[in-house]
Amino acid sequence: MIRRLTRLTSILVVFMALVGTTSVLAHESTYVPAPDVSSQLVAHKVISPAEQQAALAFWTREALAAVQPMEMPSQQGPAEIDTTVLPEQEVIGPPGFVAPGMAAPDADRVARAAYPDDWARLDDQGTESVAADLEGTSQVFTGYFAKDSALQRMYPHRWVGRLSFTTPDGTSSCSGSSISGNVMLTAAHCLYDSTNNRWYSNWVFTPAYRNGAAPYGTFAATQCWVLTAWINLNGNYAINTWAPHDVGVCTMGTNSSGQTLNYAVGWMGRQWNYSYIRHFHDLGYPFRNTSDQLITDAGKYLHICAAESFRQATEVRGMGCDMSRGKSGGPLMVGYAPTVVTGWADGVYSGFFIGVDNLYAARFNDNNIVPLCNAAGC
Repeated sequence: MIRRLTRLTSILVVFMALVGTTSVLAHESTYVPAPDVSSQLVAHKVISPAEQQAALAFWTREALAAVQPMEMPSQQGPAEIDTTVLPEQEVIGPPGFVAPGMAAPDADRVARAAYPDDWARLDDQGTESVAADLEGTSQVFTGYFAKDSALQRMYPHRWVGRLSFTTPDGTSSCSGSSISGNVMLTAAHCLYDSTNNRWYSNWVFTPAYRNGAAPYGTFAATQCWVLTAWINLNGNYAINTWAPHDVGVCTMGTNSSGQTLNYAVGWMGRQWNYSYIRHFHDLGYPFRNTSDQLITDAGKYLHICAAESFRQATEVRGMGCDMSRGKSGGPLMVGYAPTVVTGWADGVYSGFFIGVDNLYAARFNDNNIVPLCNAAGC
């Protein structure tokens, strides 16, 4: 009996040691998702397998090239900054993050074999720079197009792509990015029309899109989530009050060669509960500038704005940029470094004031990106 008790005691000691080790490892990991105890914070739409296949069949190369930009929420300038401090509306929590990740080691080889025509179309056309290399706050930025075909397939650019979908009025295009869990991050207004209370449909995501080429194929959405707070909004879009809720995510299926999104391109990290003032690179595919004029090569190439952000309103950041429609949903990234597997999304392009060279976005926090990712598994 004593020998049996001694054996049980030893097993218990080993078990407790393992539990302790597991606890330490959990604390050392970048992020452990909290249970989604507030499912009422989010709403979602399920896309059937038949609808996914129909979306992939619909979005041919020609259809992707012909799509027009989503009518991004906008207001006439000037952009008045809301200096009101409302502590009960400000989200205060510990900063959190999820690390970025690489694609599978053979992802490029598989993609090149699966989509040879798209890879052949990636002829090098160089890069184009716009604006001066300056730092600052409102309306001060660096802007350029990443037209180099090699850069388009490198990190972090390969994580970003065009989101194409159907609305009651036709087809539209936004921008999005690959994050963990085979999830695509974008703006809520690219998924759900709050003004008319309806979901859009037929979503596909084309990472590393470049002038008609889809080097990693196209991925159809399987489920999409937006915040209940976004659905409950009514009236006309107002940047200072709507942007905090303008975040959405979709889980994505496989491309035509059977690759998952994360297998093909990896994923951008994300951060939340960080300060308003940070240095960001915003990435996306614009069709128009902030004067609402159509630009040359509209929607064909990835565009990047780099600037120091500023506090626009409670839970809303602004940053300098001269591009608008089409960049909806594009990530505001910190830690941008070409060719390096680094970078975290801390917001997505929500809206702009016409005639003002700024973009506006939610500050990622415990009330937007966290419940969305708890629901979607990112």
